[in-house]
Amino acid sequence: MEAMTLTTTTPVSATPRSLSLFEFEDLEALPCGCVSASYRARPWDITLVSLEAKGEHCLLPGHAIGTVLQLGEPVDEETQQEDEE
Repeated sequence: MEAMTLTTTTPVSATPRSLSLFEFEDLEALPCGCVSASYRARPWDITLVSLEAKGEHCLLPGHAIGTVLQLGEPVDEETQQEDEE
């Protein structure tokens, strides 16, 4: 005689949504082969950029998965170039 297993499923819409401190914004491939992700901390409206994947051939010692690469607003390259002129 086979044992019966009962399974229940809960529709996604019925599960309570957890409030997340960070909201995903963007993924970016870095020249070294690593991948970074940008998140926004909603209560403070601050951007956090972290390393999500280590490139196979990346030699940068500061690149480890989960490392915060930048905290605050990203620097706009066009604005930075105008400021330097």
